[in-house]
Amino acid sequence: MRVGIVCEGRLAGEDSQVFEHFAQRIVPGASIKTFPQGTKPELFANAGDMAKTLFATGYDKVIVIWDIQPRWGKPDGEVQDRQDLQPSLVTAGVEAHPCLYLIAIHKELEAWLLADGSALSAVFSRPAHPVTIKDNKNAETEANPKKKLEKLFDTYNIPFGPQPAQGSYQPKLAAVRIAEKVPANFGQLGKLKSFRQFGRSLTAAC
Repeated sequence: MRVGIVCEGRLAGEDSQVFEHFAQRIVPGASIKTFPQGTKPELFANAGDMAKTLFATGYDKVIVIWDIQPRWGKPDGEVQDRQDLQPSLVTAGVEAHPCLYLIAIHKELEAWLLADGSALSAVFSRPAHPVTIKDNKNAETEANPKKKLEKLFDTYNIPFGPQPAQGSYQPKLAAVRIAEKVPANFGQLGKLKSFRQFGRSLTAAC
């Protein structure tokens, strides 16, 4: 099975790394590739043509996934985002494709990284200084998940990158390392609505 994931960000960015990592764990035998499109407005503008191209070149499934935040001047919410995405899909003729899946992350990728306390504990702990972080059962309703994660990195002074950024959260370096520490059963992350949707999109027949 070939799966294309159309997302925000850039090549080798945190979105691509995290989505590919989790997708490979959910469907180990699949061929997974991300196609980052830049900002959310750019993703929404390109999603239809990108999905059409991927289906035409042999991809079995296409997942379009994005963060609810930032809003880019739009009214709040997933409903508005889906309305903004629809014209691109309609123009490309893929809006009703049975193997196209649309997933909105509440409120941003960092909510996935904040959810499981054991993963964060593993990242922040050192042999002489074990750290215990509790599961975040409200990760999807955090006002600003990225800022909360940054605060954790500053608190525990985790060096992901050269000075003077030592201790700060650098997404391209740190995000996938947190993802790699998420337990095999996905722990608290597996309870998040958007992550469950991501899993179903990868395993469902279409």
